[in-house]
Amino acid sequence: MELRLFREFEVLAEHLNFSRAAEQLNMTQPVLSRHIKYLEEQFQVRLLNRNTHKVELTLAGRLMLEEAKKIIAQFDSLTLAVRAAKGLGNGKLSVLYLGEATRSFLSSFLGTFRKAYGEIAVECCDSELDAVPEAIRKHTCDLAFVIRPHGVKESIASVRHLHLFEDRMCIAVNKKHPLARHASVSIHEVAKWPVIATSREIAPRSGECNAHFLERYGYKDRIEIECPNLKTCCFYQDIHEDAVVVLPRHCSDLMSPNSTLVWLDEADCKFDIDLIWERDNRNPCIDVFVKEFREFAQQHSLAPRGEFPAGRALVLHGAFPSGGIVPMRGANTLVGRA
Repeated sequence: MELRLFREFEVLAEHLNFSRAAEQLNMTQPVLSRHIKYLEEQFQVRLLNRNTHKVELTLAGRLMLEEAKKIIAQFDSLTLAVRAAKGLGNGKLSVLYLGEATRSFLSSFLGTFRKAYGEIAVECCDSELDAVPEAIRKHTCDLAFVIRPHGVKESIASVRHLHLFEDRMCIAVNKKHPLARHASVSIHEVAKWPVIATSREIAPRSGECNAHFLERYGYKDRIEIECPNLKTCCFYQDIHEDAVVVLPRHCSDLMSPNSTLVWLDEADCKFDIDLIWERDNRNPCIDVFVKEFREFAQQHSLAPRGEFPAGRALVLHGAFPSGGIVPMRGANTLVGRA
């Protein structure tokens, strides 16, 4: 019996959805169905009740899940022990994290992980989103946290991923802006104002994330200023009183005290936050980390909590100049549209 079949069953039991489980496992749904059928034939029991509306574990399926988790955990522990016995030294993992999106829960998880797996050295590095694909492909990092627009497939085809949570989209506006009076607004209202967004030319992956929601609703041309990163977008939004920046909830600490955040009404305007790793990376510590992090995520709320941060009332800056934005040129400077 191959261990991967138990891993596949564990993922399916987590999602209770063949399509989502197959996507996470980077396989097709028919292949996953065949593997589950093979398990049922080997144990001569039905593990799942399936109909057109839902999938649920049978009593035998729940027992299988409980025992499969034990087997997987034992194998992961065995892998680490054998590595040490062969004189390969302590395990090492390199993890890229995305600042505000993951800092709040990653430090808590690592404290627990290091107590349980002190023999694994975990190196963490804050990273820009656009640095992730090359680092993952070249194995200069083992795992990375990423964000992507909800419903858009991960662009790095060779990775596996663990979905963590969804983060709702907002807009940052000056406190004197007419939209600041609302608790939430439609993206159609946002599109009536000049938008500041991350440049696809400078940061393709970040730019795609930032502009995706406007383009989804047909408002690509409303982007008036492009900046090298979201932090710079918020800086220029602070200068230009009429402008808006579309950003996820977890980036709220980038905005100025002169600004406030307003929810977007549209339910599909949100980001998916995932943990990804290269499918061909043979570092055995990856499976240990992912298993422990999956359990941690199930026991804790990873999404941002609390109200928007309160800002000071003082407003220092003037209005958006008429006639458009005059572009500035040079490295890491504003890229605009005249």
